[in-house]
Amino acid sequence: MLYLLGFLLLAVFCLSVLIRAFLLFPLRALRHGWAPALRRYGLSLLLCAAVLLWELGALYGFSWQQLGRADRGQMVDAAVAFAYPEAYADLDELRNDYAHFRPEVSYWDSWDYQDSVEVADKLLGRTEYQIRLPDLVVVADIHGQPLYHFPLDEEQQVMPDRPVLGLVGDIQDLREAAPVHETLGLRWSNPQYGEAEIHDNCFSAFSPLSREQHLELTSSGAEPLRMGRPLGYYRVQVQLGQWDGRPSNSASRQRISRAEFLRERQACRARAAASVSARRE
Repeated sequence: MLYLLGFLLLAVFCLSVLIRAFLLFPLRALRHGWAPALRRYGLSLLLCAAVLLWELGALYGFSWQQLGRADRGQMVDAAVAFAYPEAYADLDELRNDYAHFRPEVSYWDSWDYQDSVEVADKLLGRTEYQIRLPDLVVVADIHGQPLYHFPLDEEQQVMPDRPVLGLVGDIQDLREAAPVHETLGLRWSNPQYGEAEIHDNCFSAFSPLSREQHLELTSSGAEPLRMGRPLGYYRVQVQLGQWDGRPSNSASRQRISRAEFLRERQACRARAAASVSARRE
């Protein structure tokens, strides 16, 4: 209720300003001259001019914070660091894996099929940039600061120069009644082109020919959990859970560097070896 009342008061104020600036001001100017009209309605005229200037800036992509359009090079570097915080620091590092990739920055276009950007959107405050990266799009504010990102459809993604897929991570069991002595399964769709290993609650997998590969993790009663594109090295968090009383598994991933993948894979193996040694003792 208070929100609606505030909106109505704002609408009445805006309407009164428009009437004073575009109707009463010219009428008084015609009858009494410009000077008296400016003294009486100058503030309303100034408010309208400020709003008009602000909206023109919104259409142009003008950042009042930077007194100009945001630098696109800096915007791309910030987007890369935001999207891949543990893999790449900027565009130069990204090109180690995507040598020929050219990022795209757009103020008007959208890579979301279910979305479009119209003039009215900009006038109403949707002043965002979209920065296209190899497998996702980063949305940034008018100052070039990243806000969030969303994935591209598979056919829109750009493959890395080396089409490998490396996955390493932990398995978290959230089921209320997990089967006793359950053995989880982990295999590539084409086992001859990859290696996969699972140790208690951690796993790692690598495939050098991953364009048509996907990794499958199986557990009791649940559909196989498939992990494939986008390619690269990822830290994965797998959750074994339930949905409406039925087993249901899910996974989230974060892009990491090759060096970090190798380090975490070795750490997983070391934890497994230590666990086996402890059980023997």
